[in-house]
Amino acid sequence: MDPTTSITDTYRLGVDVGGTFTDACAFSPNGRIFRAKVPSTPQDQSIGVKNSIDKVRAIIEAEEGFKGKFGALHHGSTVATNALLEGKGVPAALVVTEGHKDVLVARRSQIPGGLASWINWAPPPPIIPLERTLQVSERIGVDGEIVKPVDKDALRKELLTVKGKVKAVTVSLLNSWVSGEHEKQVAEVIREVLPDVEVSLSHEVLPELGEYERTVTASTNSVVKPEVKRYLNGLREKLQQDTSTLRILKSDGGLTDLGLAGELPVNILMSGPAGGVKGITSIIASATEHKNLITLDMGGTSTDVALIANSEPSLRRETVVGDITVRSPSVDVRTIGAGGGSLAFFQPLTNTLRVGPESSGASPGPACYGRGGTQATVTDANLVLGYLPETLLGGEFKLDVDAAKAAVSKLAEQMGKTMFEAAEAIIDLANEAIYGALRLVSVERGHNPADFAMVAFGGAGPMCANGVGKLLGAWPVIIPAAPGILCAQGDATTKMSHELSASFIQLLSSTTMETLREEFGSLKDRCEKIMKDALEETERKLATTYQAALRYKGQALELNITLTAEDLSQPMEAFEKIAHNKFDKIHQQQFSYTLENFALELTRLTVTIVDASPDIEIPRISSANGEQPPSSAIIKKKTIVVQGQEHEATFWDRAAISKAGYKLQGPCVITEMDSNTLIQPGFEAVVDAVGNICISPAPDNQMPTFRSNFGSTLSDKTPEQKIAEAKKVVEDLPTVPTLIGSSLASIRAEMDTLMLRCSMSPAIREQQDEFNVITNPEGLMLVGQFGSFIGQFLKIWNYKLSRGEVDEIEEGDVFITNDTYEVEGAVSHLNDVIVLLPIYFEHKLVGWAANFGHFTDVQGQVPGSMSINAQTIFDDGLQIPTMKLFEKGKMNRSIVELMCRNSRQPEWLRSDLLALISACRTAATRICELCARFGPEVYAASTDVLLKRTRMAVSKIIEEHMTDETSSFVDFVDDDGHGHGPFALKCTLSKPEKGRLRFDWSGTSPQASSSINFYLSETMFKMFVGYYLLVVHAPFTVPNDGFHDLLDIDIPRGSVLKPVRPASISCRTHFLGRVMDVMQALFGQKNEAFMTAAGFSDSPHFFYSGFKPDGSWYQLYQIAFGGVPARPKGDGPDCHCLFPAIKSVPTESIELNFPVRLEVNEAVADSGGAGFHRGGNAQKTLYRFLSAGEFSLHDDRWFTKPWGVRGGKPGSRSTKAIHGPDGKGGVTTQLLPSKCDHVKVKPGDLLEWQTWGGGGLGDPLTRPAETVALEVRRKLVTIAGAKANYGVIVNPDTLDVDEIATETLRADIEKAEAGKALPLYDRGGTMEELVKACKGETGFEPPIPQWQEEVYGPHVAVPYVQEWYKKGREIGYKIWDL
Repeated sequence: MDPTTSITDTYRLGVDVGGTFTDACAFSPNGRIFRAKVPSTPQDQSIGVKNSIDKVRAIIEAEEGFKGKFGALHHGSTVATNALLEGKGVPAALVVTEGHKDVLVARRSQIPGGLASWINWAPPPPIIPLERTLQVSERIGVDGEIVKPVDKDALRKELLTVKGKVKAVTVSLLNSWVSGEHEKQVAEVIREVLPDVEVSLSHEVLPELGEYERTVTASTNSVVKPEVKRYLNGLREKLQQDTSTLRILKSDGGLTDLGLAGELPVNILMSGPAGGVKGITSIIASATEHKNLITLDMGGTSTDVALIANSEPSLRRETVVGDITVRSPSVDVRTIGAGGGSLAFFQPLTNTLRVGPESSGASPGPACYGRGGTQATVTDANLVLGYLPETLLGGEFKLDVDAAKAAVSKLAEQMGKTMFEAAEAIIDLANEAIYGALRLVSVERGHNPADFAMVAFGGAGPMCANGVGKLLGAWPVIIPAAPGILCAQGDATTKMSHELSASFIQLLSSTTMETLREEFGSLKDRCEKIMKDALEETERKLATTYQAALRYKGQALELNITLTAEDLSQPMEAFEKIAHNKFDKIHQQQFSYTLENFALELTRLTVTIVDASPDIEIPRISSANGEQPPSSAIIKKKTIVVQGQEHEATFWDRAAISKAGYKLQGPCVITEMDSNTLIQPGFEAVVDAVGNICISPAPDNQMPTFRSNFGSTLSDKTPEQKIAEAKKVVEDLPTVPTLIGSSLASIRAEMDTLMLRCSMSPAIREQQDEFNVITNPEGLMLVGQFGSFIGQFLKIWNYKLSRGEVDEIEEGDVFITNDTYEVEGAVSHLNDVIVLLPIYFEHKLVGWAANFGHFTDVQGQVPGSMSINAQTIFDDGLQIPTMKLFEKGKMNRSIVELMCRNSRQPEWLRSDLLALISACRTAATRICELCARFGPEVYAASTDVLLKRTRMAVSKIIEEHMTDETSSFVDFVDDDGHGHGPFALKCTLSKPEKGRLRFDWSGTSPQASSSINFYLSETMFKMFVGYYLLVVHAPFTVPNDGFHDLLDIDIPRGSVLKPVRPASISCRTHFLGRVMDVMQALFGQKNEAFMTAAGFSDSPHFFYSGFKPDGSWYQLYQIAFGGVPARPKGDGPDCHCLFPAIKSVPTESIELNFPVRLEVNEAVADSGGAGFHRGGNAQKTLYRFLSAGEFSLHDDRWFTKPWGVRGGKPGSRSTKAIHGPDGKGGVTTQLLPSKCDHVKVKPGDLLEWQTWGGGGLGDPLTRPAETVALEVRRKLVTIAGAKANYGVIVNPDTLDVDEIATETLRADIEKAEAGKALPLYDRGGTMEELVKACKGETGFEPPIPQWQEEVYGPHVAVPYVQEWYKKGREIGYKIWDL
């Protein structure tokens, strides 16, 4: 390496700690780079750091005679990350506002995954457990004013309960993002009572809105802070002789000093990956002509991908470590479970190969490591195909080729393929997963991957780089020098920075330049002082960047615009134009549209200050005399297999070819100490001026696609012959449908991402009430969740077409509807508006994309369009029949204007509608890309295979896991909101023949005269069945419509599940949830894996609306949460909902936007049914109204109880009450029925709403007594409840189990219960018993059975209805045969 001039005048060192190795990279003032790699020392990372420094120092001393101190040492550390992942953080306590103790447990109440995921979902434990969560009586309003002072005396008593048990305390109080005064007061008391603990205040760690996000961020900071401080102090001592300047890399790629890193360790959680991206920035973006880069860092267990645009790494305000997501600036690195150690599985049930996310780990590792691993991995596949040398790490690590072949051959035998075919299939699937992640990280930000170069690094990245580059079309593919040590090099080249931000939520038009300058100035002054203190230099040149987060008013999406000091010096009118233009430019780039005349809202202001000293110059390498490397650089030649063909490949020594201008032709492999680069046939690599290997297609490589290869053999074939040949291709290459299936799943994820970012209503952007689908041309769902909407749409459209009422479907058309009756329940009430888009490729229909979202308001009797008083569909709201929203690409704007004019929230409606359209168009674009890549015939044949695979899987599950006995179950919705009920859902499940199921809903109650009816789409119900069957027995199978012919569904016309138009359907949520309850009960009778209790399956809703004193309209829509059923996996989660994806709206967000204060929002002790596994606890919310208005509130389970199973007890009922002044200085309380509209409220009134709990599973007396006592300490079970429900005596002083008293009590209970069989279902009594006890237990008269009233309505003449009423009058409650 030739000496060159470098800007650094001292030796600067970067050290990065990885899981296996610790790397050091030093820049010399002589223009050279020195590198070293040593084993990591997990027991004490500082030992490995010191060893790496000693090793690189020895190299430098030998080369340059250097013996002094390094000018600076920049360190990328995983100590904070490891403390979290390994559970080595210190025990900590959390202090929260009284009434909000479950903030970390509820986690926004979201259960991840698809339908039925709740059955197997294991909630991650909170970073600080509930038994160490303390409540303090206090309250700050959203305006920063004190509502209730801090009760310091009560706080002292609470703190004494954790004295000696914790080493850190987090304080996170509601609305502290507005004012931190109360948190500071609490901190004073903590330091008085617990003087030796570390204290973290949430408003100092993250002064931003969102109580969960702020609390989990501050809590994470607390838990790792002592361990990080200990490590950093030890490191400083250990490296005193090596450097006087020690800095730590932050997650955002900047440096911080030891003091700041110790105080805010939450900012260094992604230190390692950030170093890699910064390394790419310095040695490629800054040193070559390639400024736009997509990066791929592949290790043993996972792959990290990131984006660098215009030499700047993309940042995000989230850092993800394991199950924890904290709000902290970090380089936007996305991680997927595809690495060198990813395991390959063959699923015979679906004849499908799967790679990852499970990994072989470091032990045993891939089979070729010779440590006992026997399952094939990506590394084994690379070795079998000949891509790897027989030894790694410079010859130190020998690979076991025979073990790799044995592992891959075993998989190949299962697949019915050759060893090489199986190996290539593994590589193809891993590359496809990486391609999907790379595409998402670029397309999500509005970039075309083809406009970027791709950089691959990490131990395994260069091996897959060429293959992934072919998929992505990003050239050149660049392999930096020493790709396995790149993070350390990035550490060395980065500079000090500090960022401060604060929530600033105001309309842009309502603020003033004086206010903005004052806020930015305050942030800058604080940030500048911190930087100068850290640099210990007051004269160091600093660069300041201003950023403002903006969004369309009410939207979830925030976009950051960068501002200059000159921008901030402008008058307000000019500044508004500048901000609008910058925001519109970014929004247009990312989402292809902007919203004219929409107000912009500021949400956050940020100041970043960076050390502005010159960058280190990356040394140039010497130039080659010609393009051909010397033959002495050849290590060997051997046969490799690429796309089924054998090739002779040259293996080159990278160190010997590192001269600028050398060109290498594929196939070849370039080897170095820590990585190996594969260059495929038809590609070439050039070494650039700084030593990067740049891979591109060779001049004669036309980059044939799968489609072009396939098409070249079919040019003279008829369409029928092409289809037949395509079917043969996918039979011979079963990984092709798997690849397409993986892409379809990625496309659906893109649709979801776009919806959540672009929608405006809280129903979609916060609660995620939107669902999409992609189908084949016939309307069969390929990916989705609520079944295909297309089949029913096509049925009605073709019917209208036959009558001359509509035109043919043409390219460019987009359709819209919310007409439940027209589409036979494909959407189930008028709030669910669906957009349907036919996808054309080369002017032929290849599929459909559709997306529906819950629109907050579509007219109707009440705000929110879901009135319990509605009697017909005309009362529900605006009906949109199936019609063309776009015709041949032109929008029918009159439809949009009609919808907006008839909505109480027109801006939300318009934005949500645009989001639906954008999501469908995104899907269409991606489907066309698949057709271009594989060919439309192969795409169609592959989707047919995907449908057949799912059919085969479901058929086998039915045959092998569903018993032959007929099972039946009945469950209830308690009332119709008008005193009538209960309304029954009865279903009988049978197995009419092998591999088939029949669901007969005969016995279900006739339709109601109010809006609780639910038009159950047979297609939707079939999808429910598929999800439930697959989630237990084939969880990695993507459900589609392929199995639908295996299910027979009989739903009586005129029942609540198939009402006769114009019956009202707006409040159908209760029957939707109860369908789930009935289905899981039926499956539970047939298979123990489904034996769950009942629980919170509905999505009850609350609307609060009116006019504020200033005349502005407000309309809050909120979905409630409750107790999830106990299940074989364990307890039901508290304060959740078993519906997938739905999230709660943050309390602070509600209080900011609506005139209401949530005084309590937490789990209710003892409300979950007792059992060996406890049912989830209900949620109680207290709403203090601050403005006159009215509310609607609809829930259920006030009369019947969520049943327990196998001896488990039922969950608690729901209750509601309104508290207000009695006019005499006291309070009056009025119980509210389960479903009510137009409840008028005044400022100061208080609504108390408790949802229902989940039923328990198994005998409560068998639940471990210590588990019961722990839940007492967590305030999830009371002392009295422990005794009454579990037979556990808990000492009221110590909260420990009284073992002797417990044994005695349990023995007495068992003796008293001897001979009594545990009921399969415990509903809390027979129907007659529930009716008799109703008034005393609930305060309300029992509902009146339907048969006691005269039948009236459009269903009156339906024979099923007439027979049901007749039978009910004859035998009463026995009609349900419970």
